[in-house]
Amino acid sequence: MAISAELRTKTGTGASKQARREGKIPVVLYGQKLEATSLLVDRREFESLLKKEGSNAVFDLDYDGKTQKVILKDFSKAALKDTFYSIDLEAISADQKIIVEVPLNIINEETVKIGIVEQTLNTVEIETKPDIIPNSFEIDVTGMEIGDTKTIADLEVPAGVEILEDSDETIVSISAPTEEPAEEEETEAVEPEVIGAKDEEEE
Repeated sequence: MAISAELRTKTGTGASKQARREGKIPVVLYGQKLEATSLLVDRREFESLLKKEGSNAVFDLDYDGKTQKVILKDFSKAALKDTFYSIDLEAISADQKIIVEVPLNIINEETVKIGIVEQTLNTVEIETKPDIIPNSFEIDVTGMEIGDTKTIADLEVPAGVEILEDSDETIVSISAPTEEPAEEEETEAVEPEVIGAKDEEEE
């Protein structure tokens, strides 16, 4: 996949706001053999790429009459609005190995009828070539019962991908539901006997 970018000639807060009003996002492109370059990309084009390729997107960037393979390293976005403030892209080559974090997604959680599904690891660090980065790893909990666990060793890892975490690290476990404390039985309040009180005798 490829997207186009244009050289950014104006910088600063005011220029960034103007670019966003025009539907563009400021970009910084950098790499070991590349001087940091300021660019602009179309917001809709980037949103489409992010939706399709995910947070570890690898794609070709066309700018200033050349094409550079890049990986999405970071982006900043407004918390409550659909507004991207900036994007960081790293120039890479097709044959170099890179280290990225890949999401871990639990599937078929609804099939666990007894017990609580607890995910203790949300991402895993891997090393691989850019073109074979998985979008995510899926962990199927179908058939798991209380006390069962799944670790990194249980992941299905594609050829050419190396996981950099300990293989015995737990990803998901099934724990017993917590019991609610029994309600204490209400006891009737007994009026204390007044010491020294005597019934009056009828005369």
